[in-house]
Formats: sequence, C-alpha cells, structure tokens
Amino acid sequence: MNNKKYILLVITSIIIVIAATISITFAYLSFNATQEYVNTLKTSCYNISFTDENSINITSYPMSSATAFEKITPYTFTISNNDCEIGSGYQIILNIKNNTSDTLLQYINYSLDGQTTNKLSDLTPTSLPAGATSTNTSTSFVLETGVLPNINSSKTYNLHLWIDESATEEIMGLAFTGEIMVYNTPMPAQIELTNLAADPSFESSSIWSGGVIDTAHVKYGSTSMKMTGVSGQAEKLANNTEPINLTKGHVYYYRYEVYHEGASGTAGLYWPIAEPSFSDGQSIGSANTWNIISARDDRSASNFNNGPNTFRIDYNNGGSATTIWIDGLIFIDLTDSFGAGNEPSKEWCDEFIPFFTGTTYIEDAS
Repeated sequence: MNNKKYILLVITSIIIVIAATISITFAYLSFNATQEYVNTLKTSCYNISFTDENSINITSYPMSSATAFEKITPYTFTISNNDCEIGSGYQIILNIKNNTSDTLLQYINYSLDGQTTNKLSDLTPTSLPAGATSTNTSTSFVLETGVLPNINSSKTYNLHLWIDESATEEIMGLAFTGEIMVYNTPMPAQIELTNLAADPSFESSSIWSGGVIDTAHVKYGSTSMKMTGVSGQAEKLANNTEPINLTKGHVYYYRYEVYHEGASGTAGLYWPIAEPSFSDGQSIGSANTWNIISARDDRSASNFNNGPNTFRIDYNNGGSATTIWIDGLIFIDLTDSFGAGNEPSKEWCDEFIPFFTGTTYIEDAS
C-alpha cells in the first residue's frame, strides 16, 4: 500500500490589528479553511474519508479555557474507515508557517475534544512522515495519533485554538499561520477490547468489601487492594458491588495480579458468586514479584442467570494471617470481541492482552 498519500487542509490567516478599548491591544486573527485536495483518499484496499464543517478560528484576544470552549465555534472534522476490514493509523499534524511569530506561538492553546487544554509549546517538534510535504513550514507538531481499527469505524474531533489568558501586550500585531494535515498509513486490522471490570486498578474503596485499598505494593494506578487472612479461617473474600453483564454461552477471560512478601495459599475468582467458580486454587506464585491469576470460561452453568452478576476475589489463606496485594483486574467478553468460535486461549490472552481500563485495541492475529 502507498503510505505516502495524505489529506491536507490549508488554513490561511488574515491579520487585522484593532485598537481595543482597554490599555492593551491585541492582533485580531481570523482563519479560513480552504480545501485544496479532494476529501476522499482511496487505496487498493481501504477508503478513508474526511468530512469537515465550520471554519478554523483562533481567538482574537487572550481568554481562559472555559471561555474558549464557550465562545469559539470549533472546527469539526471526522475521519472514517469506510470500506475495508484492514485498520488504519493516522496522525493529525499542525504545520506552523514561516511567518508565525515564536513569541505568539508560546501562547497558543489547542483542544481536540472541547474539554482538555493543551499548549503547543509543550509539544516536541517533529519531522513530517515520508512522502508528506508542506511549503513554507517552520515547525510541525503531532496533535493526535489514532487508529481506525476496522470497517465503519470513525473518529470525530472538535478543534479549538485560542490565545492563552496569560498573554500580554507583547503579542500585539503578531501573526499565526497554520496548516492541518491528516496523514494515514495502512495497518493490520485491530480488535476492540472492553474491560468490563469497574475500578480495575483498585482505587475506590466504595465498591469493595473485604479488602483494603493500600499503597504498599502497586503495579497499576496509585493503589492496590490488600487482603489479609484471619488466623484459623480458611479464606479471605473481597466482594465487588458493581455487576458485570453475563451472556450464557459467551466465553470470558479474567486476569488479576498478586503480590506477596512470602505468604502461602491460593487465589481465584467467583462470577457469579455461586458454584462452580470461574477459577480457584491457583498458586499465588513467588514472593516479591507480581504473579498472574487468570482463567477462560463460558460461564454456562445451569444455575447461572443471564444479566448483571456481581463477583468476588478469593484468597485461600489456609488459616494463616498472611497478606497479599491484588492489582490489574481485566474482565473481557472474548466472544463479543473476537466472534463466536474465534475466542483465543487463556495462554494467548495472558501473553498478548495488556492491562487497560475502558477500551483498547490490539492487533488481530487471526
């Protein structure tokens, strides 16, 4: 595939200096988006389309982020993978033109979601990808790197540009000219994974009972869950109050990691909280390292019910008052992600699925 093709939007600036009614005056900058290339990019396999609306605007005076999101009409654009199962990676690049003042540049803020404020000055200048060209460009910044994982996937952005409220009269009359480039390259098809577990890095004590949120040993996030057995009692249980939806016949995978300083016993998980367990009696592994507890099962026992079911983590301490720490919980509906009959093995999941929260993408190895 030819990865030297790209979509280019050229933005030109008109600079008008207006005397403000206050003691400090600023340059008023008005941007217009002009389309120089066709919006549809085609290759031998996939078809990427780019649609946009509104012009690209930058504020004419310094303002706060809250004001910018309220007052500026964002430049909205959508990148879509329309035709092919193959995935597509893309970069959103901002090319800064030669006539842009370095002084003004350090005060330019941007947002692609209308919520998060970013400073251009915090970005590291980058070279354009092979085959991409831009005239009269002094600096290029990658604003976003993303993936269109498969057919019919798309991503919409809302670009805001504004002058930070900290700017002073030194920016008066200065010019800013930019160019937005969306550059795409083919890539292997991606599988979308969703972590169904609430609080997978054990940050919230409100949805757990039986364990204690702790900082002594942490692998993900800022805390983990500490479970200490009671002398004379065979097991310690930690219940989660946030249910996960069960579809009987679907294949599920769960994983969490255990750390201990020399504890004995085994571990497992019940979902639903009824026999048979999802898994139990797994070794907690070596001391002073993180050890994987995981299982793969279709959860189709006759006494299980479709719909929301809570779960619990079991530490089988064997009557000893020893302690373990739990972190990095993953709960995935493999059937939903990979398709019936294509669900990968537990060993494959252990090796190739990283810890994540919410949604992530991995390469389709099928």
